[in-house]
Amino acid sequence: MTESALPDAARLRQLVSGTRWHTVEVVAETGSTNADLIARADDPEIAGTVRIAGFQSSGRGRHARVWKTPHGQLAMSAAVAVRPGDAERVGWLSLLTGLAVHEALSSVAGVRAELKWPNDVLAPSADGPGGKLSGILSEFRPLPDGGGVAVIGTGVNVDLDPAAVETARAESVRALAGRAVDPTDVAAAYLRALSDRLAHWPDDVAALVADYRAASTTLGRRVRLILPGDREVIGDAVDIDDQGRIIVDGPDGRVVASAGDVTHLRPA
Repeated sequence: MTESALPDAARLRQLVSGTRWHTVEVVAETGSTNADLIARADDPEIAGTVRIAGFQSSGRGRHARVWKTPHGQLAMSAAVAVRPGDAERVGWLSLLTGLAVHEALSSVAGVRAELKWPNDVLAPSADGPGGKLSGILSEFRPLPDGGGVAVIGTGVNVDLDPAAVETARAESVRALAGRAVDPTDVAAAYLRALSDRLAHWPDDVAALVADYRAASTTLGRRVRLILPGDREVIGDAVDIDDQGRIIVDGPDGRVVASAGDVTHLRPA
């Protein structure tokens, strides 16, 4: 995807009409689509807003990492209202977003992606984890009423040159599909799927749990789990619970984690 190959804003708005997304903004470049929406969290109309960019000069990642988004990666952020009392459930947002990306890539490009807990979408691979197709970052801004605004950021490697990414093994939708993929179609399929998945959050996560387990490439694998504070657990990923937490069967018993970094290990 070249610098100018952004989604067609007018067609995208038409394709997502009838969903929760009432405002769709498409820009060639910004600092961070997540930061742009978080800065507007006090706006009562911000929920339902989507901001899309072809390039980010200060993209956000987990653990406050900052990077420049390589060309060929489509950056999309969406603002979601969080009701008072539901803040403890925002951890599910990254997981259900992974399901939305999974569905979008299947419908648009025929790519059967796999989900790596908690926030990565990988290319299918029979021999170890595949390259990264998408990364997800959900951020929460609390408001005085006890609720807040969550901003879900998603980067999808539509036409990324893997050589342009120095820090992780990457894959592109175009390479897996074997053809060019229209970024408007990718964005529309993702946003429709995300809207549908959000309809089950936070009150009806049973379907989300079942679908996430089915799409997960982490479950059943030997993993290294790095917990906050750099505590390391090596064991078998045995489940994702109803709160979206991973359960790892480690040498000292089962560990339940709501946050952490997972590395897939080869079988011993």
